Amino acid sequence: MPPVPSAERLRDDPASNRFVLETDGGEAFAVYRRIDGRLVISHTEVPAALRGRGIGSRLAKAVFDHARSRGERIVPACSFIADWAHRHPDEEAVLAGRPTPP
Repeated sequence: MPPVPSAERLRDDPASNRFVLETDGGEAFAVYRRIDGRLVISHTEVPAALRGRGIGSRLAKAVFDHARSRGERIVPACSFIADWAHRHPDEEAVLAGRPTPP
């Protein structure tokens, strides 16, 4: 996966239960709920004008990295996040219900 452009950054907006990836052309977001140390990701959205540029994948990676850094686990209730996680088995340890490697 290509590196995240320096102009992009992930912002956690707990007031609206969203992770927001700010890009030069707008914002992509993932809707979540925190339940018992888990992040239930229920929806992701990339504006139509930004689709096809890998922004959704960079959003997913940033959310997984954020969860990992906080010791949280992800429940992929969104089909995009579930598919992304399936295509990135190296992220399996961040998924809820999976053992954490030693």
